[in-house]
Amino acid sequence: MRRRRLTPASMVAYAIAAIATLLSLFPLYWLFVISTKVPRDAFKSPPDLLYVPDFSKYVQIWKTAGFADAYISSILVVLLGVAVALVVATPAAYALVRFRVRGGKWFRLWLLLAYTTPEFLFVIPMYVLYQQFGLYDTVIGLVIVYQVFAIPFAVWLIQAFLGEVPRELGDSARVDGATELQTLLRVYLPLAAPGLAATAILVGVNMWNEVTIALSLTFDQARTVQVAVAGFRGYAAIRWQEMAAAAVTAVVPMIVFAGIAQRYIVRGLTFGAVK
Repeated sequence: MRRRRLTPASMVAYAIAAIATLLSLFPLYWLFVISTKVPRDAFKSPPDLLYVPDFSKYVQIWKTAGFADAYISSILVVLLGVAVALVVATPAAYALVRFRVRGGKWFRLWLLLAYTTPEFLFVIPMYVLYQQFGLYDTVIGLVIVYQVFAIPFAVWLIQAFLGEVPRELGDSARVDGATELQTLLRVYLPLAAPGLAATAILVGVNMWNEVTIALSLTFDQARTVQVAVAGFRGYAAIRWQEMAAAAVTAVVPMIVFAGIAQRYIVRGLTFGAVK
């Protein structure tokens, strides 16, 4: 097999990609370095590039009160939140694709605006309501409030994926006697599965990384791992090694998840690009 010759343009593209990769990975690498150095060497200038790593902080953070519980809370919030968002958003997106919805163009624009609305605008009214209904500092409360931005984002993405499915297939299913629900489940969803997977991944990452709402609507019982990471900042000092170890631990599930699901992300985001 003949090798492709590298043109100047491709060499520049590879160089830019390599630089972008290094820049994106450097903060995570530096967090790992800080978390595995002893306190006297963590901020030494110039830093020691060769050192014996100390992983005791990774063991210590799990013994810190509340960190393990926060980790479990984040997992529950993401799993439940993604499930609710997909269950609600998929039929809504299907209705936008299959039926003539009056003002559908403006509705799609509203979905995008709803997703981009700053999260802190929801905090004060939701705080008051949650205190009254007993949802403050609960996993269910976080799952509900996250739907404010998760459902519009999911509908906006899923309707684009479902719109790439040939309409004739749905019409044929209707002619054969299938109901709209059967058409959705048996025709549209199997063909748009990569897009649904990509949507679930993107929504889950957003929920996992969210801080503002979780910090405002939780205190102890349902705080997420991102809030727990900030908890290593004390009144008199910041435990940098523990905070760095907790931050790396919080990032690892998303890295592993993205690595496993990257093919679904690529297939979903390019779904329908080539006919």
